[in-house]
Amino acid sequence: MVGSWDKKIKFALLSIVSNATLIIFKVIAGILSGSVSIISEAIHSGMDLVASLIAFFSVRQSAKPADRQHPYGHGKIEHLSGIAEGLLIFIAAAMILMEATKKIYEPIQLEHANLAIAVMLGASLVNLLVSRKLYKVAREEDSMALEADALHLKTDVYTSLGVAVGLVLIKLTGLLILV
Repeated sequence: MVGSWDKKIKFALLSIVSNATLIIFKVIAGILSGSVSIISEAIHSGMDLVASLIAFFSVRQSAKPADRQHPYGHGKIEHLSGIAEGLLIFIAAAMILMEATKKIYEPIQLEHANLAIAVMLGASLVNLLVSRKLYKVAREEDSMALEADALHLKTDVYTSLGVAVGLVLIKLTGLLILV
């Protein structure tokens, strides 16, 4: 059990580090480019960081041995973390909607498009690699918390790619739309 716990903790920490790093890059790219899509992705990554922290703490808690109050152990907490991560997706969606609504009334010109595109493509690649590794470990260790985190990050692969494609189209066409 100790080896399993160590492995789960290691990959839960990988998710935390990757999300924190991506937030920094997305915020910088979003501010420099003026892209609401990238700022929205940074908000989404913030929710992913919270989800990764929930997964980390649930994995740590689930490793505790059985006691009087929990005669079958603490493993079920990982299932609860999966539910919490699902709720975070809805919160992120609401925050993104609010940010996008503001930009409808105050559109700005896209700047530093190459940087913005590179950050979004890089974020997509990082999330792909981390989600695959988390999913593999989740299956090996039967960890609902890591599986939920992996699935959460997998959605970011597609959203980051979508933002990158949108930015490429804006750069190629020169059309100013809500980015």
